[in-house]
Amino acid sequence: MADVILEVLDARDPLGCRPMEVEKYIQQKDPNKRIVLVLNKIDLVPKEKVAAWLKYLRRELPAVAMKCSTQSQRSNLGRGKASLATANNDQLGGSECIGGEQLLQLLKNYSRNSNLKMSITVGVVGYPNVGKSSLINSLVRTRAVETGAQAGITKVAQEVHLDKKVKLLDCPGIVFA
Repeated sequence: MADVILEVLDARDPLGCRPMEVEKYIQQKDPNKRIVLVLNKIDLVPKEKVAAWLKYLRRELPAVAMKCSTQSQRSNLGRGKASLATANNDQLGGSECIGGEQLLQLLKNYSRNSNLKMSITVGVVGYPNVGKSSLINSLVRTRAVETGAQAGITKVAQEVHLDKKVKLLDCPGIVFA
């Protein structure tokens, strides 16, 4: 169903919320499917730790650092130009999105490189409350999907169009029994 998988991880415990079983399953079913790790909530850990985690994660898969926007105003929901490398403490502690532009560029590159299709579908997966829906809202710069502090807000998969070439699929959190 999805051409690209964004696997959202909480920067406070990236390995603890990384569904390795899902990664292995995806890679077995379709070795060419692109998986991108999104290290979210980077404002909650020291910048050096985020850099170390990115270095570690990038040994296996592409990884992007992200801090989703927390504002309801459309002007602040945007994909800020700042990345982890350029963000200062005020930006990390503020309401502005960090890393969104980098992730958006990566998705646009994937859509340009998919010669067979007119557009790509991007599945957004991860454990409950890692920020999947917040990530989508930050990328589309509006409240496209519901978010909340408690788990279980997203109950069914929801499709959101980022633009003509990229479609995002918000999925409920993955819980293993």
